[in-house]
Amino acid sequence: MCTATYLPFGPNGFILTHSRDEKAIRPAAHPPGTVNIGETEVTFPQDPQGQGTWIASGHRTGSFVQTAVCLLNGGFVSHLPQPPYRHSRGLVPLHFFTYPSIDAFVTTYDFSGIEPFTLLIVEAGGQMGRRLVELRWNGNRLFMREKDPEQPNIWSSVTLYSPDVIWKREGWFWEWCYHNPNPHVDDIRHFHQSAGSGDTENGLLMNRQDALLTVSLTSIVHQDEDVARKADCRANLPMIYEDFSQNPFSQQIISQSYATA
Repeated sequence: MCTATYLPFGPNGFILTHSRDEKAIRPAAHPPGTVNIGETEVTFPQDPQGQGTWIASGHRTGSFVQTAVCLLNGGFVSHLPQPPYRHSRGLVPLHFFTYPSIDAFVTTYDFSGIEPFTLLIVEAGGQMGRRLVELRWNGNRLFMREKDPEQPNIWSSVTLYSPDVIWKREGWFWEWCYHNPNPHVDDIRHFHQSAGSGDTENGLLMNRQDALLTVSLTSIVHQDEDVARKADCRANLPMIYEDFSQNPFSQQIISQSYATA
């Protein structure tokens, strides 16, 4: 139950930002940490309940390629959960890093028995340029779509937002893009905390009767090495994480953790 935005950043970089909407009774997440998964250093916040994550950043040893993976609940339409499932879909972003490439993951991973989800995969660095892949698993079939990595994009969880609301949120995003042609990470994070202000049910910083609300905001930033040297130190950090769980409508940062991958 989340919102994600993608922005191309510089000649070969990107900013992937994710607002996590969750039930208030769910245990607070662990802030980002870094672990080795095979030959890849992976940084992610962790859900203590399912032991998985909703967003992760990976960097393979000896490679200039940065990969970001982001999860949203639901495939194309809202669904009724039908447990038991083989494992939490929150483990899928971590399982991804056990595969050598996006294509190997798509063709080899066993998606059966997992609740429907949408998975966004961004890859940049080296000589390959940028790649943005959208995977939607409806519980029976996997759909893969290559998105234009040179264009901004927004996704809203279909389990939480109706098609009309998703369309409205897309309108907020495209209007923001029009007024912010060269955005930085602070700009898009402000959008995630202000878009739809006044609409507590459907705004990007949402709260539905204190039962379901936006609990955190995470950004993964990747930019070319020569560009990074000229940027401010905050923008150089691969992941920026803010926990809103104590006061989701505060504009102040309650707890902030920076993790380097």
